[in-house]
Amino acid sequence: MENILSGKKVAQKILNRLKLEVTNLKNRNVLPSLNIFMVGKEPASEYYSQNIIKKSKKADIIVNLINLSEDVIEEELITQIEKANLDKDVHGILLQLPLPIHIRADKVIMSINPNKDVDGLHPFNAGKLLLGKDSFIPCTPLAVLELIKFYEIKTDGAKVVILGRSNIVGKPLANLLLQKKMYGNATVTVCHSHTNELKEITKSADILIAAIGKPEFVSEKMVNSDAIIIDVGINKIFDENCERYKFVGDVDYENVREKVKAITPVPGGIGSITTTTLLSNVIKAATFFSIK
Repeated sequence: MENILSGKKVAQKILNRLKLEVTNLKNRNVLPSLNIFMVGKEPASEYYSQNIIKKSKKADIIVNLINLSEDVIEEELITQIEKANLDKDVHGILLQLPLPIHIRADKVIMSINPNKDVDGLHPFNAGKLLLGKDSFIPCTPLAVLELIKFYEIKTDGAKVVILGRSNIVGKPLANLLLQKKMYGNATVTVCHSHTNELKEITKSADILIAAIGKPEFVSEKMVNSDAIIIDVGINKIFDENCERYKFVGDVDYENVREKVKAITPVPGGIGSITTTTLLSNVIKAATFFSIK
């Protein structure tokens, strides 16, 4: 196995597959389409949206960015989403988070048609995932799964430690890796801010997945030499040596890389795959509507 697990290689393989699937849909007069709803000018959301638009052009998928003002009322946002729910030419709906504090994210998510919920946030899809049923898998956990498949990382019986218990990464990822499937059957431990003896737990991991949102949190003292490190985090920090901002993961990459069996870089790792897994979900949604 390579020491550096490139997400770009995985993303390219997925993109090649998506192009073929889009061609098949177009032959049936179906043009896969995604509506992105973004409220305000949150930089991370803008960056992600632009990456989606850029990648979608390569796969010939239609993307419409609906950018609403920071002070839009909750009812108006829900009305816009409900219009997309009813539009037969819109197959996927993506709600960019976080939302302004005056808008209840849970209520807005509930307004999304579960069959168009390509980010897998609706409780209907979350429940199906928990039960091991076919559903829309949140894009980042799906990206991790695609990386594991691409590099044929053995999960059966492996000790997997996940740092982070969010609804969009930690929890769904734990459920996926627990399932009785080819890239599952792992023994999963989920750690968080209240976990005791954290270093001892992370050092026991065959696969350590960092999704805690703290820049360079995982040090070389927290891993063992046979571990595979999957870094989901992406944090913008100021580099005083270069006097500029840079993106880093939740893992101290330079020091950890020399010690472990394999590691994903940031950037160029999981983040590179996430956009393509989102588009994969859009095609899945378009396929569902084409055979209804």
